[in-house]
Amino acid sequence: MTDERGRATTDVAALDALGPAVRSARTRIDGITARARDHLRTLTSPLAPDHSPATATGAAVPPAPVPPEMLRRAILHAADGIVAGQTAFTADHTADLADIGRDMRKYGVTLAHYEAAAEAAGRAVCEEFGVPYPGVGLTYRRAAELGIPDGLTELLHVVDDAVRIVALGAVEDDEAGIPACLSATVLDVAHRTTRTTVVRLQASSPETGWAGQALEVRTPAMPDVWHQYASALPPNPAGYLEFHCPAAAGEPEVGETWVIANPTGGLGVPTGADSPATVVMIAVNTGLAALRALVLDLSSLDDPPPVHLFWGADTSRDLHSLGDLRGLEAGFPWLTVTPVVVDEDHVTAAEAALDAALGRTPGDGRRDGAFVLVSGDDPDTVRRQVRILTDVGVDPEQIIAEP
Repeated sequence: MTDERGRATTDVAALDALGPAVRSARTRIDGITARARDHLRTLTSPLAPDHSPATATGAAVPPAPVPPEMLRRAILHAADGIVAGQTAFTADHTADLADIGRDMRKYGVTLAHYEAAAEAAGRAVCEEFGVPYPGVGLTYRRAAELGIPDGLTELLHVVDDAVRIVALGAVEDDEAGIPACLSATVLDVAHRTTRTTVVRLQASSPETGWAGQALEVRTPAMPDVWHQYASALPPNPAGYLEFHCPAAAGEPEVGETWVIANPTGGLGVPTGADSPATVVMIAVNTGLAALRALVLDLSSLDDPPPVHLFWGADTSRDLHSLGDLRGLEAGFPWLTVTPVVVDEDHVTAAEAALDAALGRTPGDGRRDGAFVLVSGDDPDTVRRQVRILTDVGVDPEQIIAEP
């Protein structure tokens, strides 16, 4: 059946169970999303994050807008996680929804915004299906009075629960004292190569995650974009950070204020009884930063494991921190550094690691006890390095890769 504009319609009376209601809502996702955005604009106050970037002259930039596609993706993801026959989500999808709430804090989203979001989403669903909006605290009795089928009533409950779970993620971080974002002042800018600029900053708090993690970074040069950079320094009491930024990220200036948020990632080296016999680090281009931070972090141990760091770049001109690494190598007897230049050596960093550190043998590249970390500047590059390792038998359980 179609309406007067030729669009597909749904017999609302047929939505007597949650499954049909969810499936029908998925076919109407674009309409529901557009309606929800319209309601949000009228129901919510402007976003006001804790920190915003500023130029070297002190001119602040407006808050970053929430990406318009984020709402659509969240709705579809939540729909995939509804437990069959229940108005509930799987454990994994519940955790994912809570993580969305943690992430949204950096935009300045507050509990008041979530209250408005729950109403906006409920109104959008009701309008899309042509039924009255029953308000908050929906009951089956009230739904029956308004002629809303049971399945659609359950869908409205699910929508409300999803928004509450997202809000709960934000509340948990708030109550744990985890800052939504921090400001960081640019102290030094070094244009190392045509492709890489090293930017040193001091954050307003030392709570910047752990060594090897990536941080989301917003700058005055590109205020609507959150970049992901790993600091080349481990967390320290002064809050110093060092980012190896691509030239495409703009022209930073000393005195600028950047905003950092959401430490993420799982790079790290087990210590204590679980400490590996050997650590092999494979960095590609600006992926060096996270592994450099881990090397410095390991230096605080009484007995660090042997570490062999392979740093791959397209040309020798791109080895922007080789002198620094040689200094660390001279100071740390447990560290070996091998630069790998693809255009000259005709091998990748992973292939060099297989030959030199992982002891490749005919038919079997496996080296028991070797713990391998892979860090790159894009997921495709990282996947390629991991594939090279596993194709010759390196145990995937011994590899941690980011991003």
